[in-house]
Amino acid sequence: MRIQLLLLLSSFCFADSLKILMFNPGFGHSHMRFMGGIADILIEAGHEITEIRSTLDTTARWQGISKSQEILLYPVHPEVEEMMADMHSGREGGFMSQIWTQVMSPAKMSKMAVNMTKAFAKACEHVVFETDLLQTLKGRHFDLGISESFDDCGHGIFEVLGIKTVITTSSSNLMEHQAILIGVPRVPSYVPGALADTSEKMTITQRAFNAIGSYFGAKMFLTLLDGQTEVFRKHMGPDFTDLRELISRSAVVFTNTQPYIDFPKPTIYKVIDIGGIHIKDTSNQRLDEEWNKILNKKKKTVLISFGSVAKSFAMPVSYKKSIIEVVKGMPDVQFIWKYEKDDLNTWELPENLYLSKWTPQNALLADPRLSLFVTHGGLASTMEIAYSGTPALVVPLFADQSRNAQVLMRQGVAEKILKFDLENTQKLSEVIKGMLADASYKQKAQPLSAMLKNTPFRPKDLLLKNLEFVAKFGSLPQLDPYGRQLSFIQYYLLDVFAAFVLAAISVLVIAFFVLRFLFRLCFQKSKPKRD
Repeated sequence: MRIQLLLLLSSFCFADSLKILMFNPGFGHSHMRFMGGIADILIEAGHEITEIRSTLDTTARWQGISKSQEILLYPVHPEVEEMMADMHSGREGGFMSQIWTQVMSPAKMSKMAVNMTKAFAKACEHVVFETDLLQTLKGRHFDLGISESFDDCGHGIFEVLGIKTVITTSSSNLMEHQAILIGVPRVPSYVPGALADTSEKMTITQRAFNAIGSYFGAKMFLTLLDGQTEVFRKHMGPDFTDLRELISRSAVVFTNTQPYIDFPKPTIYKVIDIGGIHIKDTSNQRLDEEWNKILNKKKKTVLISFGSVAKSFAMPVSYKKSIIEVVKGMPDVQFIWKYEKDDLNTWELPENLYLSKWTPQNALLADPRLSLFVTHGGLASTMEIAYSGTPALVVPLFADQSRNAQVLMRQGVAEKILKFDLENTQKLSEVIKGMLADASYKQKAQPLSAMLKNTPFRPKDLLLKNLEFVAKFGSLPQLDPYGRQLSFIQYYLLDVFAAFVLAAISVLVIAFFVLRFLFRLCFQKSKPKRD
């Protein structure tokens, strides 16, 4: 009887289980982790995940990303590896070193997109048309596809396989190109763009730069998108649907942001914020003995980590020396520095500095013994800061990190310095000491953490409910705003404004001629007759 009951229950689970194809590009640990977090939640809910992993660089760490039942892993193509080498080599003049030494303006980001377009296009062509991927997936009947709109190859794969119900994700905030494609209103007058370094209160100059930055941000990713469209048209024919249109047809878009900490902004129903969904529950998690010993060494502990893309080893020597001098000047504080190479072994390092090539960042942030987090301000780290209730000193390096710093500063839980200030030992030391001594940062961080952990609708529930709804009812064209089909002139009512101006001018012209006619008529009548 018990066996029959189990079989009956399992049949119900199978009947409700969805077959989902997920495209997870191996570029940046935060992107991979966000997609992996989504996959794990869907698996826990009883759904079946087939995950395509397209590796874009050799530094991608796939271990522990997700528990997908079927993983199709494709290593980085040699040509792509060569194209992306500058991003990870740290050599002088390469992208990795430029992150630390140059202002990554919107124009430079767009120029960088040219090289990335070639790399993304080749990686897509390799995975889709130079491997057995399509043959492996041919004949499978997936209920829906999930792909991030960063590397958009997944949307093309879904179209080739005939998967019509598609969900798009963004491991960051909703980006400008995504907003354009799905019809979300953009208001650079008070909503900072992805590349902005300002709050919502902007001067006229800041509004101008925000608008320009939004334009270049959108252009960069639309360029990547168009390069991959050409790949599919090369192999599938010139009539293959533009990837821009495929993304526009997404049933919903899941973003890695939270309305309770982000800047308030206009949105549409198909955009669903699930920020923090990748964050694991650490309430029952215990750090191993080594990390416990480090956290117990001093009353206060500072974690320094600049993420997975920007490597600490690639920063200028002057920055490294400055950080070490700051640590030496604060012997009563324990410092943990995520440093990826062994090239500091010959340096005279202070006893209160612990170097590690990897850190359990989420668990460390959740530990009350951690006093401050010095970070680059990536969105994954920003979410972890907000959820953990840990104050942060943000050192933005590129992309959306300045905006993320502004988000945290708006909540009163962070301060920001320029990356060039890392070589200013005095300033860096003063800021860290000031934040460690000021209890207000922690006092504001704790309520923020409590609020995010007690939101009316948990990110996990929003993900599952909306995804299962989409699987049941399809691509939901009801949520597709007509505004995305309007031209620039129509969308901003410039034609209406022009019509009003033309009408006003016409009235003035007509009035002028009528008055002139009446004036002449009256003048002629009033003229005295001559004998």
